Amino acid sequence: MNTMKIYLGGKNYEDGHSVIEMELKDNPNGLCFSASGLHDYQYNEFIDDYDYQGGGQCLDSIAKDYPDNKEVQNIVRLWKRNHLNDMNAGTPRQTKYLKSLGEYKSYDWACEELEKADLLYDKEYNYPEQKEGYRYGTAWLYREIPSKDLKQIKEIIKKYNN
Repeated sequence: MNTMKIYLGGKNYEDGHSVIEMELKDNPNGLCFSASGLHDYQYNEFIDDYDYQGGGQCLDSIAKDYPDNKEVQNIVRLWKRNHLNDMNAGTPRQTKYLKSLGEYKSYDWACEELEKADLLYDKEYNYPEQKEGYRYGTAWLYREIPSKDLKQIKEIIKKYNN
């Protein structure tokens, strides 16, 4: 398992700083990538203490604070493309079709749209114990990280682990 943290806008406990954490770990199917963040460390009057204004999947917010930082922008791009690549509800065909419809609304919406397109069951995707094809959302499917992205992820983690 490889992990790293990047502190942006100052060191830990300085006003306004943010943190990005990246992780690349082995799982039974291959490498899994995840990234998360802590955004905008400030005094919070409601708790009468310092805290982050956002945490978890807040990399878009962090990226807005650092528009000229190419590394941050690249990490956000990698995050959007590959985050939790071992947890995909749909096959590549199902996912591509849903993306063509615009913004994802809900699981029920996805099933309805896939059913209209005769893709709720992807008959071209073999999945154990599903004779009609893979039914959207019945398992977490693994999607391999493209080699170019994987190389960049490893380089960034290595850079910040030194």
